[in-house]
Amino acid sequence: MDLRQLRAFVAVAEELHFRIAAERVGMAQAAVSSKIKDLEGELGFKLFFRTTRHVSLTQAGAVFLESVRNTLNTLENGVSAASAAAENRLDRLRIGGIDGALIWYLPPILKKFTAKFPSVSLTMTEATSSEDQIKRLESHHIDIAFFRPTTIHSRHNFELLLQERVYVVLPRDHRLANRPGAISITELENDPVISYPIHARPQLNRIIMDGFGRAGIRPNIIMEVIDKSTTMQLVARGIGVAFVPEWMGTMYMPNLPLKPLVEEDLKLSFGVAWREYDLSESLREFLIPVRERAKMAQDKLDEIWASRLIQTDWTSRLDIRSWDEE
Repeated sequence: MDLRQLRAFVAVAEELHFRIAAERVGMAQAAVSSKIKDLEGELGFKLFFRTTRHVSLTQAGAVFLESVRNTLNTLENGVSAASAAAENRLDRLRIGGIDGALIWYLPPILKKFTAKFPSVSLTMTEATSSEDQIKRLESHHIDIAFFRPTTIHSRHNFELLLQERVYVVLPRDHRLANRPGAISITELENDPVISYPIHARPQLNRIIMDGFGRAGIRPNIIMEVIDKSTTMQLVARGIGVAFVPEWMGTMYMPNLPLKPLVEEDLKLSFGVAWREYDLSESLREFLIPVRERAKMAQDKLDEIWASRLIQTDWTSRLDIRSWDEE
């Protein structure tokens, strides 16, 4: 079974006329008849009812036609995509990112990029760990990744975009909730802590353990949760305190005090990586707004950090412009 057989079959099935189908595929009528006969022989069933004046599909032929159309369409799309990749044309970009990238850092970039390049197809995939992102890059499932680096392979380019501090999230009725200013880890010695599993969020797990370790305190970790929205819900219900990346300070969270930590040197790195020899136009163009956003994003985080140092009314928005309006 070959492509010429399948294309001849589709042409005959759609035209229901061997001469017209032969003209359509650029073959002699006898060659088309031979291709169909050979195809039927390979399949073991008839595709057409034939008389001297009439051609029609058998039931099996009608079912087979849909599958062949799908196969040829998939093949043609694959050839087009591969051709675009080989020629480094502006065609598509597959983006991977941690939650902070997808929720906070990337949306303004996506708006700008799609407005400038509306024909470029963008797809986004979430992953929690840098290891997962690196694997996706290596297997060519994504073209660019936004994550917190641990180890970067030599075959990848990496650029640091931000250094994020850490907030502690408190229940509304916590003894420190309405006190202005930052909170030290030493003040949380006896508080139950909602942490993160090291396999899913290694940097956050390390920040918590390092922070308490340097203070000479053993954290009272009562559970580990992967999803930050689940963490926030647990804190809101008074289960414990939690630590979150600085980007979450840009979110409106009524009734949840986010307090800056005194230990500002506890920081999380955030950056972007791509395959070393990927020179596609799509990637080059996308990296331009990514880089432009970095300093503005860092300034924004600093602004919100300063605002939260003096905030005591947790039911109101901060007196700052929203991220999406910038």
